[in-house]
Amino acid sequence: MKRFFALLIAAGMSGSVLAGWEEAVNAYNSGDYATAAKEFRPFAEQGQATAQYILGWIYQTGDGVKQDYSESAKWYAKAADKGNADAQYAVGSYYMTGVGVPQDNRQAMLWFRKAADQGKAPAQYLLGYLLARGEGIDHNEAESSSWYLKAAVQGYAEAQYAYALALAAGAGVEKDEQAANEWLRKAADQKHTEAAYLLGWNYEKGVGMLPDYAQAAKWYRQAADAHHVEALYHLATLLRDGRGVAKDDAQALELFRKAAEAGQAATPAAIDEYLKSSRFDNAFALADTWLAKNPDDVQLLTVLGVSAANEARSDPARFSGPARSYGDRAIALIQGDKQPASMDEAQWNEYRTRWLPQLHLRLGVISQKSGQIEDARERFTKVTQIDPKDPYGWYFLGQTHFSEYEKINAASKGLDGPSKSESVAKAFAQLDRVIEYYARAIGLAAGKEDLREPLLRDLQGIYEFRNGSRMGFDDLLAKYRE
Repeated sequence: MKRFFALLIAAGMSGSVLAGWEEAVNAYNSGDYATAAKEFRPFAEQGQATAQYILGWIYQTGDGVKQDYSESAKWYAKAADKGNADAQYAVGSYYMTGVGVPQDNRQAMLWFRKAADQGKAPAQYLLGYLLARGEGIDHNEAESSSWYLKAAVQGYAEAQYAYALALAAGAGVEKDEQAANEWLRKAADQKHTEAAYLLGWNYEKGVGMLPDYAQAAKWYRQAADAHHVEALYHLATLLRDGRGVAKDDAQALELFRKAAEAGQAATPAAIDEYLKSSRFDNAFALADTWLAKNPDDVQLLTVLGVSAANEARSDPARFSGPARSYGDRAIALIQGDKQPASMDEAQWNEYRTRWLPQLHLRLGVISQKSGQIEDARERFTKVTQIDPKDPYGWYFLGQTHFSEYEKINAASKGLDGPSKSESVAKAFAQLDRVIEYYARAIGLAAGKEDLREPLLRDLQGIYEFRNGSRMGFDDLLAKYRE
């Protein structure tokens, strides 16, 4: 109440009394609330309901006086007892929230009903709100919806939205999704953010109407402009996919990031969609925004690490860095036993068992291809320790030792005498490890012919070179056959 526009009723007032009232009103309207409080007080003390209500308001806002909710409640109650609907609504609000008085929904309902009976729309809405919830009072959805309707007819946006929800759910009124949408539109036309979002959702999904993506985008945008998180996200999906609006990947990403910054739980799903459609730059940009607020999202980090590692096989310059960054963060969380709240103990154990070796395997391949053999060997060794039945762990571990064999063997060519003999012995020791690890991999590769067959040919050649014949080769394979 920024200004109080008084109806001066001269009848029964002397000239001096009328003058005092005018001074109080003028002081209030000019923003001199300290003077207004002083001038209204005598009228309030004499039982003038309007003055009592205004004094309650001044103490509520703390304009010109020290804010005092108890004092405010006292003056509101005096005016409410005299039938002032605004004061009755204010007293009901205080009892509902426990401000200035003890919280008491029954008292709140009593005062809201008095104001509602006089047509006070906000009181009608809050009376419906209390009846719908039944907290400390009798639950009555039918009466709740009737009060919502009374306030909605008066144009009260909160009530229009609430009545729309009642119609959509059939709560206290016959279910009618089409009528619900009509009331949502009335509320949304008054810039009610939740109504605009829900209307957009209904247009997108075809709830109570035919789907209309252009209308969905319109209402989502209105809600998004008011920073509605879900609206930001859903408008972004329409822009990303070009549904109902011109496709705009840059704007979609910006809206996704705003939603992520606000904690929109569906953000990982949007990241996954970007990954599936090979829009990796967008996926990584959105992921970085999400992970800045959710650094322990091990599931997302795992997906990102694995996806980037898979792409690094064909484009290592672009994807090796992201693969290592996301993958190593996921590994740290798994090894640190950072169990997500969404998983129980059994699910977490299964997740760790499955993905920890897979992450090490993929990052090991990246290290191997970039010449970081020691890091690769360390990772492949961890794979064989965590999941000794994974043939790929043994195969890639064998490859690192073959690289070491080649390195030592090449260096030995420039040597002679004892140094050469020592170098050759070291080279063959590496070759023996290759033979053992390849044999283990072949034994575990049943059903994986794309690995087993070429590896078997490689092992035969290495074995014959190392031993001078194939004697004992079948025994070696039998030793590791599962």
